[in-house]
Amino acid sequence: MGEDESVVSEGFFKGNTLEDILETYLGDLVGDAVYDQYRNQFPLLIKLLDINDRLSVQVHPDDETASQRYDSYGKKECWYVLEAGEDAVIWLGFKKDVTATEFYEACKSGTADKLLNAFHPQKGECYLISPGTVHAAGGGLVIAEVQQSSDVTLRLYDWGRENNPATAREMNLEEALDIIDFSALKAEDCIVRMPQSGKAIFDTDRFTMTKIELTEPYSVVPEKLGSFVIYICLEGKVEVQAPGVNGDNMFCKLDKGQVVLIPASMDECFLIPTASETSVLEAFVKVDENEKDDYINE
Repeated sequence: MGEDESVVSEGFFKGNTLEDILETYLGDLVGDAVYDQYRNQFPLLIKLLDINDRLSVQVHPDDETASQRYDSYGKKECWYVLEAGEDAVIWLGFKKDVTATEFYEACKSGTADKLLNAFHPQKGECYLISPGTVHAAGGGLVIAEVQQSSDVTLRLYDWGRENNPATAREMNLEEALDIIDFSALKAEDCIVRMPQSGKAIFDTDRFTMTKIELTEPYSVVPEKLGSFVIYICLEGKVEVQAPGVNGDNMFCKLDKGQVVLIPASMDECFLIPTASETSVLEAFVKVDENEKDDYINE
């Protein structure tokens, strides 16, 4: 979780970090099966990316490689486009099959982006970035990102900034060559243009992400999923109502871009839209019973 760990903004736990709460409530917070696999590491990272300048061209490892080399999980991530400017671009995967040598030479000569798909994203589109997929973004984007709990990022090319001592960051090109998937990537394999409400956008082996358009109160029962549930307000306004002690209801309000975590042990609660055209992004963890403790350090 590190230095950028989330802090509760309101309610009984206001000011407590996610790690503080996890250490105290264990499986009650994340779900027993989730805790058995991930222990005291919260399994998802939720980020809001405000991208103006171009991100470095980068890649992330899968679970196996990340465990062996970095004592970490791999990094599978999904992007939901909240806003996109006219010049916005997402570079994702290769236009055609390439060799490691071709890509290496392109990075060194400053032409790596010429080998990559350049998608022009629109608001509401969703992008799946699998481990091994080379990617970058720029041009004015706001993105809601759901990803595995890992910050292992290998930079391959930085648009020339790596050649200026004032802007240079560590590059990991040689280290990453055996991680990269050099095969061609088609748009239909990684982009959902118009996600349907209530239907999983991406149902990966690690987590599920779904867009839900709220026109009436929406019931949430974490026990059925065996996991905590996270909601990100995409549009409009949402009130979250949940049963509290002594029969009193607890609630919090979400505006666009705000996030709430519903603990796994919580009884049924409700998301109530309080503005027109309200929608949320739902994310929860999936557990493989055969992989418990495989990649986790206590």
